[in-house]
Amino acid sequence: MGILIGTSAGVFTLDGRALLDDVDVAHVTQRNGDWWAVGRSGVLRSGEQLAEAPAGAKLNCIVVTEKTVYVGGGGARLFVLADGELVEDLAFAHAPGRDDWYTPWGGPPDVRSLSAGPEGTVYVNVHVGGILRLEDDGAPTPTLDINSDVHEVRAHPAQTGVVVAATARGLAVARDGHRFEFNKKGLEHTYCRAVAVRDGTVLISSSRGPRGGDARLHRGDLDGGHLETLDALGPFDGNIDTHCVAMTREGWFVGRGPAVWASTDSGATWDVAVGGLPKITCLA
Repeated sequence: MGILIGTSAGVFTLDGRALLDDVDVAHVTQRNGDWWAVGRSGVLRSGEQLAEAPAGAKLNCIVVTEKTVYVGGGGARLFVLADGELVEDLAFAHAPGRDDWYTPWGGPPDVRSLSAGPEGTVYVNVHVGGILRLEDDGAPTPTLDINSDVHEVRAHPAQTGVVVAATARGLAVARDGHRFEFNKKGLEHTYCRAVAVRDGTVLISSSRGPRGGDARLHRGDLDGGHLETLDALGPFDGNIDTHCVAMTREGWFVGRGPAVWASTDSGATWDVAVGGLPKITCLA
């Protein structure tokens, strides 16, 4: 199916074709030939609405495993899709350390991003509340320090236990699904918002801070070392945001504003693959 683009007004393909119109989409993911989206209207699979958003709930992200569909929302709520309804995950509602979750501006925390490893382990990014790993019995286990200020978590699509995260302290990498090490080598700004991983390569975005500025994309190795700035792209005002960096066999992609930038030479050069879209919220 290739890259899909979630926007404030629908889902589009990389050639600009609309798959879904007039829907404010927060996040899109793909699995087994289907695409799944969440937004104000609820949960959709390949354009068909499966469940409405619970009353008062803001839906931010979705992950689909062989067993379960999880949806993350505002107020640090986690939902499970069951029989056409989104049901709150009560174990997560009583997660260890929950009373310490916060936001710098004093509002309620969010489940900001979700990701699943190849074996089905789900990682839940709370902003601000760190990353929790859902065990086989569904119990959430906290991992890194919540003050790391995580903005996106991504499990490696092929390597069990390998997890990367974009944090306010730079790139965080775990090899056992639990113990994270930080890497900020080569970063002028350690505030990071988006991350993607494929094979042994990580892409991560950075900027001056929450309001952005001097937003750039960097390439690094899972094994650590210097994070190389990809000077052919940007710098941008604002941020290269959560969910807006993707890697495929065909290339690397960045969504920002109304355009998707693409590189087919490992970041040496970039071109606008599609422009003139509604505000981009995510890439799948």
